[in-house]
Amino acid sequence: MKNIGQTLKSARLKNNFTIEDVYKFIKIHPKYIKAMESNDYSVFDGKVHSKGFLKIYVEFLELDQSELMALWRREYESSFDPKGDHKSDKLSKLKSLEPEKFVITPSILIITVIVALLVLFFSYLFIQYRQYTDAPTIDIYYPEDNIVVEDDVLDLTGKVDLDSEVFINNQKILANPDGSFLTSIKLREGINTISIKSVNKLNKETEVIRNIIYRPVKEEIIFDQTVPVVITQEPPQE
Repeated sequence: MKNIGQTLKSARLKNNFTIEDVYKFIKIHPKYIKAMESNDYSVFDGKVHSKGFLKIYVEFLELDQSELMALWRREYESSFDPKGDHKSDKLSKLKSLEPEKFVITPSILIITVIVALLVLFFSYLFIQYRQYTDAPTIDIYYPEDNIVVEDDVLDLTGKVDLDSEVFINNQKILANPDGSFLTSIKLREGINTISIKSVNKLNKETEVIRNIIYRPVKEEIIFDQTVPVVITQEPPQE
């Protein structure tokens, strides 16, 4: 009666397969194929390893799996070290405890997009709420405070929050759609105090004060001393 190794080799040769052909089909290294055909199971890491490869090879050769596996258990299973099998089982348990790789599925992608849109929506609502409830901001680009100018017309520029109104010395001026504004102010000689206010829809306001000193340039009359002055003297009367 043929043993397991002889049965495997005979079935392979009957199908005109080389060991390399078997390797290409079932991806078992040639050294393990040769070992199984030689009944040498010492090259395997353990009982689970050798038994698994033998099942794959038997199925590929279309042999009676139940008969050959029963024969293998009777003749070769006892030759494996129980400690080695225990290590093999422990190793397989450790592999099962490894975290699974995260895979992005269409459902996860859809949920991520929905969550991102919700975050953006509520962030927008929060920003709008802060703009209405907080005091409005105002930036004055020009002029700076306490500067001295020589022209009696001052160009004032700045920017306020959107939907806020601008008042200069309690007089409303129109702002651009982006909140920027520009206006000219007539100055009087000396110190000019300018009030710039930003008022939002809830009537909350922010005020900035600018003190501008207007000193006009005074013209001075300079006599030219290089031109000689002719003095005429009338003759005495007789």
